[in-house]
Amino acid sequence: MVIVDLPRAVLNCLKNEMQIEMEHFFKKYESFDNSFKITANRLLSNMLRVSKTSSSFSKDVDSYEDGTDEQNEFMDAMFSCFEQLNILKKQDAYKGIYEHVNRGENDWFPIVVISSPIDSYPEQPAKLTVYRGCSLKSFEDESYRDRQSWTTDFDTAKAFAFNHYGFDKEDRVVIKTTVSNSDIFWMRAGEREVVLNPKFTPLSDVIKLDYEQCN
Repeated sequence: MVIVDLPRAVLNCLKNEMQIEMEHFFKKYESFDNSFKITANRLLSNMLRVSKTSSSFSKDVDSYEDGTDEQNEFMDAMFSCFEQLNILKKQDAYKGIYEHVNRGENDWFPIVVISSPIDSYPEQPAKLTVYRGCSLKSFEDESYRDRQSWTTDFDTAKAFAFNHYGFDKEDRVVIKTTVSNSDIFWMRAGEREVVLNPKFTPLSDVIKLDYEQCN
């Protein structure tokens, strides 16, 4: 059986410059057949080359719309990542991908892991209260601790729990968590988002709101 691997240069870029979570990426990549992988590898290699050498990186030249909906979705997402690399260059590309407008939407999009602090926040209290909308199961099995994106705004977390993405609302909760200031890696103005250390340990965590309370 022929094995089609991701080109090494592309892999290194995704891991190191974009800081993409590779298990999530490969779950999508490996779902495609070899024929499309060969096409994807060619396109990704070209995107990498052009994004670093040209100011004319554009959908007119580098987009792909000739596959299935899922294949096109994948290539469109990856185009967006290399577009950020082209705009922001190596140093800040991962931040542009993390903040991308398509992150968190219904379509597939790479997950970026912020692996080290982007800034420090001495003006914030030593202990900070944050919220996140998630499933009841992820609270019970503590898998919510794998998520970096939280908010200091309860109403924002409530909207993500019950109003976005067509989730089963009866399975949704808002978690209230207290974290140490040292676990804050980035504070973004949009949605008062707090990006936490991916290995953070909550000082306390409770269900602030469940479906019955919400209604």
